[in-house]
Amino acid sequence: MKKKLDKEAILLLCSELEKDLSLLERLVQENIQAINRIDQGASDSLDFAALGYTIHNLYCLMENSFLRIAKNFENKIEQKSWHRDLVRRMTLEIKGLRPALFTEEEATRIDELRAFRHAFRSLYQAGIKAEKVLYVQKIVPEAIRSYREAVRKYIQNLYMIVEDKR
Repeated sequence: MKKKLDKEAILLLCSELEKDLSLLERLVQENIQAINRIDQGASDSLDFAALGYTIHNLYCLMENSFLRIAKNFENKIEQKSWHRDLVRRMTLEIKGLRPALFTEEEATRIDELRAFRHAFRSLYQAGIKAEKVLYVQKIVPEAIRSYREAVRKYIQNLYMIVEDKR
């Protein structure tokens, strides 16, 4: 049985995803500012913590988008390992329900940010490792590009679904 299309819910989701894209730009600028400070010689653990914080925020924005999509269409999010599962779920096309958000390759990059965010939240135990922050930072530009392109395309697909032109 095919789930009934809720046009208003899809339009609301599109608006929320568009808002996420605009918020993303501010977070990207903060990330650029933090990495520029390090590139100019800042080396205190607080500088790396600031960079890590921007990466954390970028991933949180992405994850909130993924949650909106999953809740709008599937409405089943398991408690155990849901963060990891959510990223993988965004690679799935659910026939008759929703298109995939991004590819496996893109999911792998974004999952690196998820794993970092998870570790970053527990830094009070071990302290910040500059090399780990810099490793993940190298992934950030491509992950942002993938996310931005995927969400824009996804919104277009949702509008087509609403207009029944697919």
